[in-house]
Amino acid sequence: MNKLDLNQEEIRLIEHLNSPQKVQEFLLNEIEYDFNDDKDTNRSFRRVLRDKKAHCIEGVLFAAAVLMQHNYPPLMVSLEARDIDHNIFIYNLNGKLGSVAISRDEFLRGRPAKFRDIKDLVMSYYPYYWNYWTNDNEDLTLRGYAKVDLRIFKQDWITAEEDLNFIEDYLWKMKYRRLFPRNKEDRFYTCDKNGKIKNIFKGFLS
Repeated sequence: MNKLDLNQEEIRLIEHLNSPQKVQEFLLNEIEYDFNDDKDTNRSFRRVLRDKKAHCIEGVLFAAAVLMQHNYPPLMVSLEARDIDHNIFIYNLNGKLGSVAISRDEFLRGRPAKFRDIKDLVMSYYPYYWNYWTNDNEDLTLRGYAKVDLRIFKQDWITAEEDLNFIEDYLWKMKYRRLFPRNKEDRFYTCDKNGKIKNIFKGFLS
């Protein structure tokens, strides 16, 4: 862990948070959800720990930084919706998938490891993903999802002091898998920053 230039407080915490369940409890009990929508941040693990606040992407980065030291791959799944997107850390335990997540909505937080695949896990969020702006619980807005292995990023996302905007920018460029495609050619798409679907990817294999 020392090669990451972690300080003693960070090392002790990582050693203690040795399971997804412990990380989830720490995020819920020790880290304040950051409601400051007027000032976007993308904090690293170090800054989340210091500031004691985070939004969903930052919660994922915190979980990934900790659990990577306990041999969990640093995997994020981005949930793309018509209103507000969400991000979760996913892990495999005994062949089943679970998640670690923070959210302003209690129903969009982590899930125990009981899901057979990523879509099965994502669909557990779908019934609770109603329109944030209208609060109409019959208007379900979740459209698709995409997985990101954070090891693709060469930049420091664990101890960096600057905002990790390159990660958020990457999410806008990804191919998302549609939850309810009309046909095989309709399975993948990309979005712009306004949430408008830009492209349909035909013949793209998963």
